[in-house]
Amino acid sequence: MTDASTSPRIIRLPPQLIDQIAAGEVVERAASVVKELCENSIDAGARRIDVEITAGGRTAIRIVDDGCGMSPQDLRLALERHATSKIRCADDLWGVQTFGFRGEALPSIASVSRLMLQSRPADADEGFLLRVEAGREMEARAVGMPQGTQIEVRDLFFNTPARLKFQKTEATETSNVSEALLRLAVANPDVHFRLRSNGRVAMDLPPHRDLSERVRAAMSRRGAGVLHEAVGDENGVCVQAFLAAPDCASTTARNTFLFVGRRFVRDRSLLQAVCMGYGETMEKGRYPLAALFLDVPGDDLDVNVHPQKLEVRFAQPQPVYAAVRHVLSSALARAPWMQTQGPRAYSLPPGSLSKAGMAAPSSARSASHGGTSPQSLQTLNFDNVFPGHSAPVSAPMVPAAALLVATAAAEPNPIPSAPAVAYGAAADSGALSPLRYIGALSNTFLLLEAHDGGLVLVDQHAAHERVMFEKLRSGFHERRVAQQRLLFPIPIEVDDAAMASLAVAGSALERLGFDVGAFGAQTLLVRAVPELLVKADPKPLVLDVLARLAEDQAPELVGAHADKVLATMACHSAVRAGDGLDPPRVQGLLQQLDGVDWRSHCPHGRPVLIRMSLSDIERQFGRI
Repeated sequence: MTDASTSPRIIRLPPQLIDQIAAGEVVERAASVVKELCENSIDAGARRIDVEITAGGRTAIRIVDDGCGMSPQDLRLALERHATSKIRCADDLWGVQTFGFRGEALPSIASVSRLMLQSRPADADEGFLLRVEAGREMEARAVGMPQGTQIEVRDLFFNTPARLKFQKTEATETSNVSEALLRLAVANPDVHFRLRSNGRVAMDLPPHRDLSERVRAAMSRRGAGVLHEAVGDENGVCVQAFLAAPDCASTTARNTFLFVGRRFVRDRSLLQAVCMGYGETMEKGRYPLAALFLDVPGDDLDVNVHPQKLEVRFAQPQPVYAAVRHVLSSALARAPWMQTQGPRAYSLPPGSLSKAGMAAPSSARSASHGGTSPQSLQTLNFDNVFPGHSAPVSAPMVPAAALLVATAAAEPNPIPSAPAVAYGAAADSGALSPLRYIGALSNTFLLLEAHDGGLVLVDQHAAHERVMFEKLRSGFHERRVAQQRLLFPIPIEVDDAAMASLAVAGSALERLGFDVGAFGAQTLLVRAVPELLVKADPKPLVLDVLARLAEDQAPELVGAHADKVLATMACHSAVRAGDGLDPPRVQGLLQQLDGVDWRSHCPHGRPVLIRMSLSDIERQFGRI
């Protein structure tokens, strides 16, 4: 009997087992095979790649390209592990510009399938064929064939039944193959990609003139309508993106394509940067239909961190993510879907903000509103626009929670309900206020007649929320959020988490216009609230703001975190669905909505308005 203590504990694995282990890292399913082999075809200079699969790729995968081809010696070397033409030394790993460079794909695929590889370079009279089964060479001979390479992979995972158990249905695996090919096609517009599944053409993308044309052709398969292009350069990072409207967003990131150096990658932080670029137009938990292309200096990028090359590592990630956010945010402010009509969004002129934080329209803009005088379109205060808000702020006020205000500042330039608008006059095509107000649906949706006879529906809560958010954000960034002192402080009983949040976020609350302090172990005392929110119920307002502040566990309010908090405050101050508004106050709301950018969505990403063209309405009634 052999003594266990003397038997070797470390053994050298056989080459075949090594290859199968490597295959488990590189080859997950048929889509992995298609991805790896098509990347090799692109690196070989192919301008046409035909892919054919049977039974989702499990039975057969055939890839034919017109690339440079390989000699018989190169064919045999290509089937050895860590053999590649892409790199020569360690320095070549930084900023590598090719797709396949690890030298693992072909030998890994060959170790778990029956593979036939044939290729002919341009300077050869004939091609050469190799047939390999489970990593062992079974046949080698000369063949007649056109220039390029043809690879056939049959019975994938026939010798690794454990791997077969993890394969999905044929339809799912076919979809995965199509997805892998589409990602390659999007980033390589000069290559013709064609996919056949069980003899049926599933994808056919001929060469396109440029990246923009290819992206639009490919993304149309996902239901993308207008794609807005964003281009910019920041911190040495070149950003180019093609962005669909927020309405095309989905609950998964499947339709968000991220490319670094033409290589498709998965990067949560990069995905988050894209979502943050959409700002408040994108609902939380949804992801846009978009294609992002990044170019980063080679010495700042490591592409050799994942066996399937699906991940990259940035030497300085934060500047990269910031560049994406800034370029996308700037471009999306000018996106066509940000308008009701017309091609541009309005930007407020500097120095036109009132004490309340809302901008007064310029004289040029006022003239476009049917010739209305600039004086008549000065800043409106929403205390004068909505029911129950008609009393001047200079009078003592009673908030929703029966708060008595100790002092109240006089309202600057108080303006009554908005004057009538000459609807027939030439008005700015991007404005809402010149449109004829028809009425309200369920005291929630404002119905407007567009200039072309169509119908525009405005959600009054979302619209007011957007206006209030812009006022709050303007005041916040200029550090001039006015406070309203309460005659009688309001006690609020809270839990330990809220008390802990107060200890961290006290300075942030003060900057937001609150005066909140501890009053015992489980009680908060509210002494002041932002002047714009004086009519809101302070208890849910303070608790919601504290909860938002606690999300990032950060004492400083910056960027998207600040916007989330301000959006919460705006929601508490906005008119509610079901509140009746008379026509003058509706007109005042529309005029203020015209004065802000991003007016197509509320801060939480919900649409402010939708539009129905006259032709759509006529079609519904069978008139056309």
